[in-house]
Amino acid sequence: MARLQLKNRKNKGLIFLISFIVMGGDALAAPLPQWANAPAVTPVASLSLQESILRAFARNPDVTQQAAQIGIGEAQIDEAKSAWYPHVGLTGNAGPSRQTDSSGRLDNNVSYGITLTQLVYDFGKTNNNIKLQTAARDSYRFKLMATLTDVAEKTATAYMEVSRYQALCDAAQRNIHSLENVYNMAALRANAGLNSSSDELQAQTRIAGMRSTLEQYQAQMASAKAQLAVLTGVQPEAIAAPPGELAEQPVSLKNIDYQSIPLVLAVENLRQSAQYGVEKTKAQYWPTLSIQGGKTRYQTSDRSYWDDQLQLNVNAPLYQGGAVSAQVQQAEGQQKISASQVEQAKLDVLQRASVAYANWTGARGREEAGLAQSESAHKTRDVYQNEYKLGKRSLNDLLTVEQDVFQAQSAEINANYDGWVAAVNYAAAVNNLIPLAGIKQGLYNDLPDLK
Repeated sequence: MARLQLKNRKNKGLIFLISFIVMGGDALAAPLPQWANAPAVTPVASLSLQESILRAFARNPDVTQQAAQIGIGEAQIDEAKSAWYPHVGLTGNAGPSRQTDSSGRLDNNVSYGITLTQLVYDFGKTNNNIKLQTAARDSYRFKLMATLTDVAEKTATAYMEVSRYQALCDAAQRNIHSLENVYNMAALRANAGLNSSSDELQAQTRIAGMRSTLEQYQAQMASAKAQLAVLTGVQPEAIAAPPGELAEQPVSLKNIDYQSIPLVLAVENLRQSAQYGVEKTKAQYWPTLSIQGGKTRYQTSDRSYWDDQLQLNVNAPLYQGGAVSAQVQQAEGQQKISASQVEQAKLDVLQRASVAYANWTGARGREEAGLAQSESAHKTRDVYQNEYKLGKRSLNDLLTVEQDVFQAQSAEINANYDGWVAAVNYAAAVNNLIPLAGIKQGLYNDLPDLK
């Protein structure tokens, strides 16, 4: 019995300890560091496409990374240019050092001084390195522009999806309201003994089905809004209509200006950088001329003296086992790869533009067909409602035409926003999305502060 009581006491103590750990964990936990905080999302009343893209620019980490890469490129250019400037250094030694020659020996204890090296001419090694780093820096700039276009495309696509499901929700609500009118007519005729009560049940079933469809659209709209909120950092209650300039942009696959497309310009600058790399490597065959000067103080056991030096230094490679030739072959191979990447980038742009153009054309055709179908369905509904009141049509006829109206409206809406998405994709492919959204082209040099 005593053992049982002791065991129960131990169990109670263990339970108390676990409860203390669980309940007191939050109070004892250390505050989260800043880097571990969740990204902020702020509610706003309304949002336009232009503002959403600007906010996405300020929020996207890829933009920050590419901007930082440009700074690295600038520093690499400065490093390459530094070869033309004099290099000054200090030297110092402490400890015994003995020099022995025909005149005797000299014991040195301490030496210190200053050295100077100035490059005179290196047959293009330094100049080609500067050009190489400059082309690489320009490539980083165009990569930043391409990144901005990609972010704008993702944001605009999410924006269009929110607009799409908002329009579909509105269409579903209108259809529910129209079905409720049908139900009211069926109820009046049933109360008057002109129809059976099953017509009311049938109308209620159709209303319930449409409300289920509305719930699906609302869930999809919430998902699209969540995606837009992640990209922009804001949760809008309403969004503005897309700018009409997107749908009115000129479209031509034969007149794409590849010289203005950042993706193509980025790889073209990489090709130029590789070309300068070839010239820089070939310059390794030639000597490097420099002036070396120095002034050194020697403290010896007998006396102290200064050693002054000013010399023209020539560093000329004679044989390195074929290392330079192998480096030249590598650089030329990289140049060929870079040249092929330029053509690949142009093909990628053409493919994206072609697919977007085809989708846009198809969406326009489907939108026109949906509009014609919607107009016809609306006229048919008006006729059927009048004939139903006169007893010439059944309730099934009314419910069927209501379904036709909703399907036509849904098809028209989907085709319309498929066209908007295709317009966004085409504008992004030809580097025209950002200005069409109302944003100045020099934005990547002056990003707004939207925190």
